[in-house]
Amino acid sequence: MARSSSWRPRMQMSFPAWTSTLGKTLTSTLPRTAVGSGWTSAPPASACSCLSLLTNGMAKTWRTFKSLSRVKGKCTTDHISAAGPWLKFRGHLDNISNNLLIGAINIENGKANSVRNAVTQEFGPVPDTARYYKKHGIRWVVIGDENYGEGSSREHAALEPRHLGGRAIITKSFARIHETNLKKQGLLPLTFADPADYNKIHPVDKLTIQGLKDFAPGKPLKCIIKHPNGTQETISLNHTFNETQIEWFRAGSALNRMKELQQ
Repeated sequence: MARSSSWRPRMQMSFPAWTSTLGKTLTSTLPRTAVGSGWTSAPPASACSCLSLLTNGMAKTWRTFKSLSRVKGKCTTDHISAAGPWLKFRGHLDNISNNLLIGAINIENGKANSVRNAVTQEFGPVPDTARYYKKHGIRWVVIGDENYGEGSSREHAALEPRHLGGRAIITKSFARIHETNLKKQGLLPLTFADPADYNKIHPVDKLTIQGLKDFAPGKPLKCIIKHPNGTQETISLNHTFNETQIEWFRAGSALNRMKELQQ
């Protein structure tokens, strides 16, 4: 069916800070009434925002991570970043991040959107706990099961954990597209060399990821798990990064790397 000449696409976008001028230009040129949005003028502040740059640099060893959630069973991109009414915020990363992992089941209590805060020991919503960690400078990881991130190619499922302070997603296995999306956003998608190691990590543990100084294709990383009783275990983590993707990681994202190459 041919579209009428008056048809305009709905546009709600997030822009990195270094493209803020471009972002303002694009926002100012949005149609006065976006199709199906109910807007009568430019999009409201709750629907569109600029983003700041995130960098990793020449990371060597990442210390004192917490496990935000150990996800049980199936976890699609819709479990990670729900659709429906949340889509009105898809151009505002901070707002839409309030749906992070709200559909995923936490193995500790068998509930969705209920995880232990390792500092306060209280259970609360996943996004609130992630924001608490970010505010207090605590980096975190997500522990996943098989085929983590299956379903759609939803970019927000990778953007949101990065925005709220996540640094790595460690699983038994990944859906291929989501794994690549995580790499593009500067996160570390890693898999257990021994899938049974999934059961060794708990919210109160402290995690250290080693081997990033010599991060290279085909070379596993190590994770040291320090338990509250003073004992520790070392496990091996695999990855599928190639040289180009490692450059994305060091720059903080694929987009950051593109910017570096233009300078």
